[in-house]
Amino acid sequence: MKTTRTLGALSSVAIGVLSSTFSLSVNAQQDQQWGQAPSTNRIIVHYRETTSARPAGIMARMNVQGARVSALRSQAQQNVNLVRTTDEGNNIYQLDSMQPVSEVEALASELEANPDVLFAEPDYIMQIKRTPNDSQYNQQWHYFEAKGGMNLPAAWDITTGSSDVVVAVIDTGVLPHSDLQSNLLPGYDFISDSWAANDGSGRDNDASDAGDALSAGQCGNGYPQQDQSSSWHGTHVAGTIAASSNNGFGVAGVSWNSKILPVRVLGRCGGYTSDISDGMRWAAGLPVSGTPNNPNPAKVLNLSLGGTASCTRTYQDTINAVRATGASIIVAAGNESQDASLSTPANCAGVIVVGATDRNGGQAYYSNFGATVDISAPGGEMFSNSSLNAILSTHNTGSTSPQNDNYAYLQGTSMATPHVAGAASLLYAINAELTSDDVLSALTSTARSFPATNSNDQCNTSKCGAGIVDVKAALIAVGGSTEPPVATINTLENGVRVNDISGDTTQELHYTIVVPEGATNLAFTLAGGSGDADLYVRFASKATEKDWDQRPYKNGNSELVSIAEPKVGIYYVMLRGYKAFAGTSIIATFDEPVELNFFENVRQFAIPDNSPAGATSPIDVSRLGDSGKITVSVDIRHSYIGDLKVKLYTPSGASATLSANTGGSADNLIKTYSFNAGTLESQGEWRLEAVDNASRDTGYINNWNITFE
Repeated sequence: MKTTRTLGALSSVAIGVLSSTFSLSVNAQQDQQWGQAPSTNRIIVHYRETTSARPAGIMARMNVQGARVSALRSQAQQNVNLVRTTDEGNNIYQLDSMQPVSEVEALASELEANPDVLFAEPDYIMQIKRTPNDSQYNQQWHYFEAKGGMNLPAAWDITTGSSDVVVAVIDTGVLPHSDLQSNLLPGYDFISDSWAANDGSGRDNDASDAGDALSAGQCGNGYPQQDQSSSWHGTHVAGTIAASSNNGFGVAGVSWNSKILPVRVLGRCGGYTSDISDGMRWAAGLPVSGTPNNPNPAKVLNLSLGGTASCTRTYQDTINAVRATGASIIVAAGNESQDASLSTPANCAGVIVVGATDRNGGQAYYSNFGATVDISAPGGEMFSNSSLNAILSTHNTGSTSPQNDNYAYLQGTSMATPHVAGAASLLYAINAELTSDDVLSALTSTARSFPATNSNDQCNTSKCGAGIVDVKAALIAVGGSTEPPVATINTLENGVRVNDISGDTTQELHYTIVVPEGATNLAFTLAGGSGDADLYVRFASKATEKDWDQRPYKNGNSELVSIAEPKVGIYYVMLRGYKAFAGTSIIATFDEPVELNFFENVRQFAIPDNSPAGATSPIDVSRLGDSGKITVSVDIRHSYIGDLKVKLYTPSGASATLSANTGGSADNLIKTYSFNAGTLESQGEWRLEAVDNASRDTGYINNWNITFE
C-alpha cells in the first residue's frame, strides 16, 4: 500500500481529506500541489480478545497491555506508547517519530504474524480533496444547466428537504456563516492533537474551523512547498449541501431544510484514520469513548477526504457499523487523475463514490475514475484567472484565522461529493426508511447520460460511474409507484414483549434492537398465536428471506434464537408469514453489562533511588461518567518513607498529593485515601506516581486500586 499527500514530520497529530485542487478565495488562487510524502507516526493493532471480565479480568488485561507495549517497543526498536483503545478494540500506538509508511507497514506485517493479533495497519494520515431567490444563485450553474447541472429546480418542486434529515460534514469543521447558520447543529471536534487542531486543545465540543494555514515545509519533508492559507474546506462543503436557501441573499444549498452536523477531523497538515473513524461513528449515533452521545444522528455522512492506500480494516469496520444504522456514506473519488481504486476510503465496500464533472458534463481533468466510481456530480474546473466554471459556495476571508463571511469558487471531487450528499438528503426527506443501497440504486438507475464532448474529457460508464446525478428523477424513483414501498422498521426494547402481531402469507415485519458493549445472552423469542410465522435474525443489516444469520424455521410460532456473546451494534429481526398468522408475540432480551466500580494494578514497579523520574503505575478505568467520591488504596514497599513523594493523576491531568515526604524513617506506605473528584471524567488512564528524592533507601509500588462509590 502507498499513501499520497501525507504529512511528513509532524510534532504531533495530523488529519486527513482528499487532496484537492481548489481556489482559496473568490479570486481563484490555485492550490499548491503537495508531492508524495508517505509517512505516519501511529500504528493500529487489534488483538484477539476474550469476552470482558469482572475486576480480576481487567487487572489481567492491564498487565497484558503493559507487556504488549514492551513487546512492541522491542520489536519496533523505538519508543512506543499507547494513545488510546477504541470502543471497537483497536489499540492506537504512537511511534517515536514520523517514519515512512513502508516501514510502518512492514512492522504491521510482522505483528500480524503473531497469532494473538487479529490485524495491524498504519494509522494513515488523510488530507482534503475539495429556483430560489438567492442573489448569487444564477452563478450556481451546477444546479440547473442542462449539460453539467443536476436538474435541481425540478427536484425542488417535489421537495426542498426536511429538517429531520441530518447530514454530517466530516471535514475541517464548519464556520457559522450567515448563509449557513440557521441549518447548523452543534457538532464535535475529534482531532486528538492540539497542534493539528490549532485551537489550543485536543478533542472537544467545538466543531468550528480554527484554520489550517501552513508555512512552507511546516509539515516536514518539504511539505507544503509554499505557504498555504486556511482552506475553510468544511464550510464550503456544508454550503453546497444546505446553505440557507430562498432567503434573498448569497447562495443556495442542494437541500434547503436539511441540518448540518459538523464533525471536525481535519486540521493543520491532515488527519489520522483513527480520528476520522471515531468522527464517523459519532456522527451516525454510535458510542465513542470519552465523548458525549450525539443527540442528532446523521442519515448522510459526507467525506470529502482520503488518500492513496488500500482500504484499511479500521475504515471498513467503521463503514459497516455506520451502514448498520441506516446511514449513507458519500465519499470523494479523489483528485489525482488516477484509478479511484487506489484511493481510500473510496475503495472501501459500502460507500457511494463520487467523481467530478466539468461545466460541459465531461470528466474534470483532476478527477479519479474507473469502476470504483458510482456516480458523477459537478466538481467544476478553473483555468488561468477564470473561476466561473468552478463551484460557488460559502467561505471566509481569513488567510489564517476566521475573519468575515464570503463566498468562493473551488474545484475538486470534494465539491462534487456534497452535491450527492445533498441529493441523498432529499431522497431521505421523501422516504426516511431508505437504506444506503436504496439511495445508491435510486441515484445510479436514474442518472443522466453523459453528454458527448469533442475533447479527451469524454465521460462514459466505465470511467465516471452511471452518469450525472438527476435529482428529480431520483426523487420520483423513491417516492413514486415505480419503487415498491420500503418496509417500516420497528424498534424492540430489552425485555419488552410486542404482542398481538398478525400478518398474511409472505408478509414481512421488521424490527431492530441495539445491543450495548458488555451485554450477554441475547435471545429473540417468538411465541403464541395461530398460523406460522418464521423468525429471521441478522447482525448489522436488514434480515431478508435470503440473507440472515440465524433462522430456526420451525412449524408454528414457537421459535428461539440465542446468542451467548452478541456483537455490539444493531441486530435486525424479520417475521415472515410462511402461512397467515395472528396473535403471536416477539420479545428480545439480553443481560445488561455490569458497571465496574473497582479497578486495580497489582504489577510491581521499582522506584529508582534518589531520581526525579520516579515510578508510575497506571490503571485503565473503563467506567463512564463523573468520578464523584473515590477511594484510593496504595501499597508501597519502601524503607524510610519520608523520602517519598506520592501523587495521583486523573485522566484529565488533574492531580492530588497523597504523601509529601512525610512518615520519617517508617517503612512501607500502606494507606487508604478518600476524595471527592466531582465532575472529573472517570474513564481513562489514572496514574500513581512515586518519587524517591533521597539516597540509600529503595522500594517499589506493590499494588494500588481505585473504588468509585
